[in-house]
Amino acid sequence: MGPTRDPARRGRPRSQAARTAVLRAAADLALDGGPAAATVEAIAKRAQVSRTTIYKWWPSAAAIVLEGLLDTVRDSITRPPGSTAVEAVTHHVGSLNSILADPAVGPLLRNVIAASPADPAIERALLDQWITPRRAAVAATLREAVDRGELSADVDIEVAVDALVSPPYYRLVFGMAPLDGDAVLRLVQTVWQGCRR
Repeated sequence: MGPTRDPARRGRPRSQAARTAVLRAAADLALDGGPAAATVEAIAKRAQVSRTTIYKWWPSAAAIVLEGLLDTVRDSITRPPGSTAVEAVTHHVGSLNSILADPAVGPLLRNVIAASPADPAIERALLDQWITPRRAAVAATLREAVDRGELSADVDIEVAVDALVSPPYYRLVFGMAPLDGDAVLRLVQTVWQGCRR
């Protein structure tokens, strides 16, 4: 799910070079100093664009940080060529687990998650720029498996997605050790078997 302009926003389309500079600046600032360091002013200064330009394209600094972070790990929600449905789901869950286990990215996301209930802009950015695209990728693969008869027609896709992606977040938020590779495989196999006919 690539970045799109809010239909209500006016003005020229985003320059790809400026967008890249802004996203890179936001990600660098957040990874170096946490979400609080990635203010619109700091992002604008580092990316050498105006604050007006940023506000024309993004609703908040959190939206920029999360869009930039998603851009850097977009291959984690891109289905590997030639993969089966279960292989694609395993790729997604394993990649998500690795991202959340990263000593730089994991704490950043944990801080964003912790801040989201008190800040509607962060909450909206977290859903729009991180959670929703990742869930959509898994849901699309599961629906394909249902269509192909690999999974039961009455599978609740949203519940299955929850079962697959929640454990890595649970471990991150509560400071537990991340899943290892074998545990990721067992998680996917357990959910997959439960969704079969």
